[in-house]
Amino acid sequence: MLDAGSGIEGGRLAMVEPVENPGMPSAILAGCDGTACCALMAMREPGLSAPENVSIIGIDDHQMSWFLGLTTIAQPLADQGAFSANLLIERLHRSGLANPPPASPPSNHLPDTTLVERAGTRRR
Repeated sequence: MLDAGSGIEGGRLAMVEPVENPGMPSAILAGCDGTACCALMAMREPGLSAPENVSIIGIDDHQMSWFLGLTTIAQPLADQGAFSANLLIERLHRSGLANPPPASPPSNHLPDTTLVERAGTRRR
């Protein structure tokens, strides 16, 4: 696992080491589509491509992903935002009370996700 951060520079830097080493992985899962798109572009500099040399998968289903043929994990961003806003509003209401009830225990919210397969991946 390599933590290169997110964003344009992170995606490019994340590909420097794998491209220069003979033991390049068969697949890369980036933390967001922006990073994955930049990793894909960085592979092209030395003449490599996806999925011929390595499969690349991003997360978000950004509009650019379709254009570049990037396989991605689509997630409902609007639902995630609404859920987060509701949690924040609930906490703000609780903190405004004179005797606030104890905070509710942590919970999990698992949004629906979909694997959107495009040209950037293949089975080995």
